[in-house]
Amino acid sequence: MIFFKNVTKYYKAYNAHPYTLKNFLINFKKIKEYSNSIKEIKILENFTLNIDNGDIFCIVGKNGTGKSTIAKLIAKTIYPTSGKIIVKGKVVPFLELGVAFNNELTGIENTFLNGILLGMNFNYIRKNLFEIFEYAEITDFMNTPLKFYSSGMRMRLAFSIAVHAKGDIYIFDEILAVGDEDFSKKCIKFFYDLINSKKTVIFISHDINLVKNIATKILYLKGNGKYELIDDKEKIKSFQLT
Repeated sequence: MIFFKNVTKYYKAYNAHPYTLKNFLINFKKIKEYSNSIKEIKILENFTLNIDNGDIFCIVGKNGTGKSTIAKLIAKTIYPTSGKIIVKGKVVPFLELGVAFNNELTGIENTFLNGILLGMNFNYIRKNLFEIFEYAEITDFMNTPLKFYSSGMRMRLAFSIAVHAKGDIYIFDEILAVGDEDFSKKCIKFFYDLINSKKTVIFISHDINLVKNIATKILYLKGNGKYELIDDKEKIKSFQLT
């Protein structure tokens, strides 16, 4: 279960390039003027929302309206400017997969690193290590440094690590379909297995037809902090972006 209570999120918009140390020393008197040029962009303001266990909660809206911001707030990779967010349950975010990978480390070492970041304990990773690489279809490269992986191999490993994290709440920015056709089908099957098993799924998408088919609730972000929550089945079926 997820609660947003009076959540506000602002980002800073820089109207000038940040100063290097050299520029700071040369232009010391201009620092105050530069500081005053920093504006704040309002993404969410006094945002209040409940997401129930088992919801297929789809977030839609134009780019820049705050879809990814909400996902990152739930995943706690960013924090609100003000307000309160309560998340009950383990979150597995399929967002920016593999961002913490280290090219100099082997596949095994990166699996332990990323698995722990996703909340998996050391013994669980060790017990399921071969299964993670088998799911990613790269068992021959377990001890290979990541710098020798193709981009597809990296994504398959990152996806497999997240799959094995086993959480209560899953966050997707579009359906991940990484790798070749067969592996893409595996990714999509995993997504629908979560839905069928009544896991809580937060799903960001521009595919309105898909959203209408799977959503139990739709959050329509309209920009400038405005939004609409649709939780009626008939209204979901007839939903259109305006």
